[in-house]
Amino acid sequence: MVAVGLLRFLFDFQRDEIRTILLSRGISISTGEISNLSKELLLRFYALHKRHMPQMKSFFEREGGAKLHLDGTGEAGNEIVFMAKDGDTGITMDAQIIPTESKKYVKIFLNNLKSLLGDPIVIVRDMSKQIRDAAFEIFPDVKHQICQYHFVKNLGKTIFKTRYSTFRKDIVKMRILSQIKKMKGDLSAIKHHGSEKDIFFAEQKWIILAIEHLLICRERSSNYPFGLPYFEIMNRILDVQIMAHKILEWNMAHKVNVCEIKEFSEKLDDITNNAGINSQYSKIQKIWEWFEKVRITLRVGRHLSQNGSDMITTNAQNMRDDFEIILNAIDIDGVTKGGELLRGARQITNNCRKHMDELFVEVKDTFGNVVDIMRDNNIEERGHRWSRMHIRRRTGRNRTTNEMAQYGALMAIFSNLENETYVREILYDIKDFIREIQDITAEEISSASELVRPYAHKEIVHSDSKRLEYLEEFINLLEGGRSAEKWLSKFNISNRIMTP
Repeated sequence: MVAVGLLRFLFDFQRDEIRTILLSRGISISTGEISNLSKELLLRFYALHKRHMPQMKSFFEREGGAKLHLDGTGEAGNEIVFMAKDGDTGITMDAQIIPTESKKYVKIFLNNLKSLLGDPIVIVRDMSKQIRDAAFEIFPDVKHQICQYHFVKNLGKTIFKTRYSTFRKDIVKMRILSQIKKMKGDLSAIKHHGSEKDIFFAEQKWIILAIEHLLICRERSSNYPFGLPYFEIMNRILDVQIMAHKILEWNMAHKVNVCEIKEFSEKLDDITNNAGINSQYSKIQKIWEWFEKVRITLRVGRHLSQNGSDMITTNAQNMRDDFEIILNAIDIDGVTKGGELLRGARQITNNCRKHMDELFVEVKDTFGNVVDIMRDNNIEERGHRWSRMHIRRRTGRNRTTNEMAQYGALMAIFSNLENETYVREILYDIKDFIREIQDITAEEISSASELVRPYAHKEIVHSDSKRLEYLEEFINLLEGGRSAEKWLSKFNISNRIMTP
């Protein structure tokens, strides 16, 4: 069981690969049994983890208290893998599958965590009102640090929501981008047969490359608001436009007439000469500059898993002083510019000052010492990515979401095996890992299953069209006075999965 579980969940072997390895050692088991054994190891390790909560509590007490990072992740419409991690060590304290991040479910999770580990010295969370309210109720005396990444992300959505949406719609309305996209397709179909007109073909290829350079921005994930695709397209248009004009000048000087470069250049000119587009662009450009100053000062990267802070703890007062300087500069710049830019500047500075106390919380450990902390949930994001990465490697992209829903919380705890501090400080008393895992009781395994997925719900019939058929069949069964045994045999009620 241990060998199968490690191969499956740490080394990402597929079931058939594990079966082949076992066969080479004279052990023949089915792929279904491999699934059962690997799942059982996750459950047993979770139980072992629970057994060591007293050791974990003692460790955090010796270290001056835990820095509790809370976060959940899940695909839209699916359940949430909710995790509690320590900001210093990266130890996953607990994890659970919950239907949503509503206050009701988060409170149950936090109340159980508090009963096992007591109060942390700080809570780092996103800006969810539900998590905030649940944490304040369970830990009323603990300070809250809002995740600076999530704060900056929310700020960006606030300041760009209307401005960028209008800008994007106005560019799209001009239909220039769709025209140059078609132009790229037409040019790509031209074949080069080799002649004295190589320059013609080269300039056509240059146009294709230029269009690709412009349009790639909207074809990739933008990670809005850390990326504004149409704003970036406008930046690139201004660069490409200059190069296109240079090609036109060269052509005129050498009496070369490539009509496509002239057409392409005129289309770019149509965009850049539009007064409305220009006005919006210049305003967004300045507000983007201010937004970037806020982001960089808070050491926030454009992706949480690649945060600019790079797992570095920060001093609250030092960062707050730097932030005040930036906000004052934005205020002055906004007053100078006036109008819409003044409103944009005040949106930024007012929003930042409103959350100042939550952004720069001074944290003291249980010994009274001021300590630096990580002020984002990067550590949580890396934990979620660890689980998704391992799932994808052994199952492929298509099953990642389903596997996360089934094993996400268990794997979050299992990931502690790769944490040196956890192994050294929490599992220090384990002399024989195999025997410890073996000695987990059936009751503990059952309890682990309930704790990890207490709110699980699966459709007993996956097919939407079949449900009505089975509902009507049961009515006919009742009215006909027949036994329900045959009807029930269609379902595996214990596993809540259709057997046919």
